[in-house]
Amino acid sequence: MLICFYRRLLFWCALSLILFLTGCAGTATTMMDEEVVTNQKPMATYKSLIIDDFELKKELYTDASDLRMNERERRYSQIPKVLAENIERYVKAHNIYQSVSRNTQKTTSALVLKGRFTRVGRFRISVVAILYDGDNGHEVAYLRQTLWDVIDTTEGVSLLGRDIADFIDRIQYK
Repeated sequence: MLICFYRRLLFWCALSLILFLTGCAGTATTMMDEEVVTNQKPMATYKSLIIDDFELKKELYTDASDLRMNERERRYSQIPKVLAENIERYVKAHNIYQSVSRNTQKTTSALVLKGRFTRVGRFRISVVAILYDGDNGHEVAYLRQTLWDVIDTTEGVSLLGRDIADFIDRIQYK
């Protein structure tokens, strides 16, 4: 009788674990493809960050003209703005820089974040993010990243923004 009880308990625990793990399957998975820092001076010398909207070619999400785009395609066209806003919000939360701005004039003590989307689809978003020295325009750091299992693009872009901000935070000590 006691052995039967333990078998049933083990069965219910295993079933609960399987159901729990199945519920986690809908989340996005981030793959850090490549991360490189090439700056000769310490990253802490930069006092501000300027975030430019990432480049998103229209061919990546539609083949229709501006007049014939549907609502989903119009939302896709707003992804660069949403990503820049998320990066700005997350970087400001880390309090790394004295100022964080978007699409403003470059200064000598600023880092400039530029990037481009290389793939935008229903299940995958890929970006390349490059940090440039505001003084001489040289590349300082490079990030190539893919977000897999994207079901909700808005949520995926928010996660991508957080991951790029975390990369910027991580390289401060290199």
